[in-house]
Amino acid sequence: MLPPETIAKIIQRLEKMLRVKILDKGIRAIHVNSRYHWQPKMRIEVGKYYTNLEFESPLEKVVAVLEAPSFIVVTEQRGLREGMPYLFMKDDVKKVEFFEL
Repeated sequence: MLPPETIAKIIQRLEKMLRVKILDKGIRAIHVNSRYHWQPKMRIEVGKYYTNLEFESPLEKVVAVLEAPSFIVVTEQRGLREGMPYLFMKDDVKKVEFFEL
């Protein structure tokens, strides 16, 4: 998990880029049942590696999951320092897991 100050910087940058309010809820994982038939049911967890977060996307490490009007999945390649993160519609997210405090 990234340090809180790094998460705050990511949130600030993505809020400006996406023009949405992002909630910092400490999300550990989301369970996605996508409306896109090519994408299998997935559990996307911070710190794990995934392929096909979008059609034919490469293997990437998830560094944060954030909540806004949609769920935002930030990887080392997409959203951490630059670029557009992965977005998942709230209707496609069936369960949210939080970090224990």
